[in-house]
Amino acid sequence: MLPAAAAFLLLCYQTAAVHSFATDITACPLRINARHVPKRTRDFNSRVLKPFSGPQLQTLSLRSSKLHASSTHLENETLNLSKEEVEQSLDYLASIVRTHLKNRKATTSNLDISSDESKNDETDTPVDTSNPATSLAKNRFIDLTTTVHSEHILESLFTLAPPPSQQLIKYAIIALQSLLILAMQVGVKGGEEQQKKLVRHLFRRTDPPPPKDIVWISSWTSEDIRRLKFYRDGELGKRALAALKWKRTAVGAYELLIQMGVWGAEEEVSLLRSGFPVRFLDEEIECSLQAESNTHDPDKILGIRQDLSHHKVYTIDSESTQDIDDGISVEKIDDSNNAEQRLRYWIHIADVDRWAPRGSELLKVAERRGTSLYLPSMTLGMFPQNMASDTMSLTSNIDKCALSLGVELNSDGSIDASSIILTPSLIHVDYRLTYEQVDEMLDEGVGYREEWEIGALLAAATKRREHRVQMGSSEGFIPYPIPKGSITVNKGDHGLDIELSIESTHNSGANMTAGKTEGVEELYDPYASPISSSWLIVTEMMIFAGEAIGKWHQLQPMQKEDLVDGRVQLTNLLELPYRRQPAPDYKTRILESKQADFLLAMNKFYPHAWYCRRFFKPVQVSEEHGPHFGMGLDCYVQWSSPIRRLTDLQVHSALKRYLRRIRVNEMLLNGVKIPSEITSFDLGYDISIFDQENQGSRMKTVDPIDYKSGLGQIFAARPIQTSSANFWLFEYIRRRVEGNDSDVMFESVVLGCVDKERFQYAIYVYELGLEHRYLSESGNLEEGRRLWLRVTSVNPRLELLTFSLASRSGGLAN
Repeated sequence: MLPAAAAFLLLCYQTAAVHSFATDITACPLRINARHVPKRTRDFNSRVLKPFSGPQLQTLSLRSSKLHASSTHLENETLNLSKEEVEQSLDYLASIVRTHLKNRKATTSNLDISSDESKNDETDTPVDTSNPATSLAKNRFIDLTTTVHSEHILESLFTLAPPPSQQLIKYAIIALQSLLILAMQVGVKGGEEQQKKLVRHLFRRTDPPPPKDIVWISSWTSEDIRRLKFYRDGELGKRALAALKWKRTAVGAYELLIQMGVWGAEEEVSLLRSGFPVRFLDEEIECSLQAESNTHDPDKILGIRQDLSHHKVYTIDSESTQDIDDGISVEKIDDSNNAEQRLRYWIHIADVDRWAPRGSELLKVAERRGTSLYLPSMTLGMFPQNMASDTMSLTSNIDKCALSLGVELNSDGSIDASSIILTPSLIHVDYRLTYEQVDEMLDEGVGYREEWEIGALLAAATKRREHRVQMGSSEGFIPYPIPKGSITVNKGDHGLDIELSIESTHNSGANMTAGKTEGVEELYDPYASPISSSWLIVTEMMIFAGEAIGKWHQLQPMQKEDLVDGRVQLTNLLELPYRRQPAPDYKTRILESKQADFLLAMNKFYPHAWYCRRFFKPVQVSEEHGPHFGMGLDCYVQWSSPIRRLTDLQVHSALKRYLRRIRVNEMLLNGVKIPSEITSFDLGYDISIFDQENQGSRMKTVDPIDYKSGLGQIFAARPIQTSSANFWLFEYIRRRVEGNDSDVMFESVVLGCVDKERFQYAIYVYELGLEHRYLSESGNLEEGRRLWLRVTSVNPRLELLTFSLASRSGGLAN
């Protein structure tokens, strides 16, 4: 009998096991034949893992996964195998893996190794499900690889030998799943407790404990995949490796999968380990297609969607951006009483709630992910691409639904709270601009003449930055933040090309408002990106919008009464998730404060930025408004990226429900009936009480918004992105080392001491945009000292990188 943990791999849960609402995606009744779907939609899954579709990153479309299909009539099966039967099953798995490896070796040996044909064949041949073994294996490897092609490789293994009994096949499939889970642990650092933290977001209180017996789950769902990754049990996988006479470790399992062509050497293992869905299921795609034709617009029905299509709206994003969340415009206000021209600044955010409203199946698709995931090698959206980059996105030259905020500024850059307007809207984007284009327009003067709005936005952004610095924001506290390397991976002529750029955080800092300060030494950094006015515009406008929503919220009346002038009213309350950050407590850290001041006075800008991080306190999310020290704001609510973040979308839904209830209460007060098209989900209250037969019933809330839902996925996304970025940066370094006969050297600066006893220092490597740890070979090092270091070892998969002095003379750069 296997240990209970190993038995889990079959995820033996009873058919009545609890299924989370976020994964029940079967309610879409529409079934769409692929030949009736436009090509752009059929192909969208091949573009989800963008920007290339190489062997390890291709995803095929509209495959009949049926992952969420309900089969409660099927019973789970306990696999009571004898010791001999277990050995037979593992030997069967070993034999089909060996056959696959032999076939693969024969295929590649007949090809020119340098030719593209020698790479994994991406032709996706449907698996023959008439074979009882492959029928059992079908869809059992979803989210255990990054491609459908790799799923088919695993499923097709079971065509390579005469199938034994069904019980032995099922046991072999479970063992192969366990092997994949084992391989996902490669490169994981720390002990068991640290490893548990990486998957704690996958835990659900309703989960039953791991079973004692090995059970075949008849209906394999995304919930079973989640539990499989949460328990991380690779014991059965080790037994499968033993049957193969293969190294029984995570590295051994990882290397086997590479040789099989299931994974690539650059596989996004941290992504697979995390439990984040790697592709959209057929049912999810169908929901998104159905949502495209959704004509239900409660804001239009209630008459609160304003037509702002006459505004000249700009969107400013990177050239590669497809899911465009925000647009900006400037409106001149006629005011004969004011000598100066008054301007109202508008921020238009994509109205995602229009297409993924509360209670919808498409919203459940987003809830399953919680956020879009941006990795160097791929992008995994929160919504399917047909929605994120088309229907929801603020694309140009077409009317789009938005949630628009109009605000005026005071002369000191603060917000005139009395001027704030918030409304669902219809806008028309006139110009889809890149950051580079906006900078060029400003440099050439076009942004001050023909497109004067761009110049006005820059003036407002500059005024806002100055105001926030005066209020104590981090840009004033840390005028020269440490840049960070940004990696992108693209398919090239000879494999995957890695591109590196060095970017400051939003190109921020005091240098954005004042330029070079007189009498202050110029910052030394030969690789950081130049100052960008377009980045300043976008950054400040989005921060501007977050503060304005908080101020608007504080001015709104909260209606608690459900009876006004003898007429029934909807209770109308609004809660928002304020992001708050307390100010540093300098008074109790006087010596440290003096050290920070000394580093800045000595023009040691990057060491100063590194040292000052210790003063910052964690950001808190609360329904009580309060200041955000890092931003220099009285209050801040994040809501500008609803296509990419679930919490932002939840804020949109809450804001719009509040606005709708205001309108509905006006109608009720005037004796006007609520339009029949309006639903309880639109308002957040059960409106059946207004029916004749239900009059006098108590008012009930419907679908309350929980801002904490989805936070687990968002927090989990950060280590995935960090791990992926580290892997590709270290791979970039490895290629540099491998392609050079001489030492590869980089210039760096000492940021500060981490461990005095070990002479361990934090350093910043200019050319890589990398903060790293370095063990000094020459004893104590002074902050701000520049060094030339050579790479002594690098292992991308283990995220290991070590440096030593470039020469015994000290490697000093200054």
